[in-house]
Amino acid sequence: MEQWFDNLAKDSTGGLTRRQVFGRIAGGFGVAVLGLFGVPRRARAGDRCVAKVCEECCRTNFPKGGAEKGECVRLCRQRQGVCGPAVTVACPSE
Repeated sequence: MEQWFDNLAKDSTGGLTRRQVFGRIAGGFGVAVLGLFGVPRRARAGDRCVAKVCEECCRTNFPKGGAEKGECVRLCRQRQGVCGPAVTVACPSE
């Protein structure tokens, strides 16, 4: 196994040391793992926060619902309208 890795490193580096190749492989793997597991969770958590705050705020401001509430929610998700500032305060990382 060690010789296989040495040969692979020598053939594919074009002047890099084995440590540099291994560091690049490990770094790429680490970024891939973070991309698969770290980023999507944060994005979904932020989306849930925005959806919850917009729904509650617009329900309070437009208790009868209808088109006005729908427009309020749409604008709120864009940080605009009556409830836009509430999202900025409640979900600052988003």
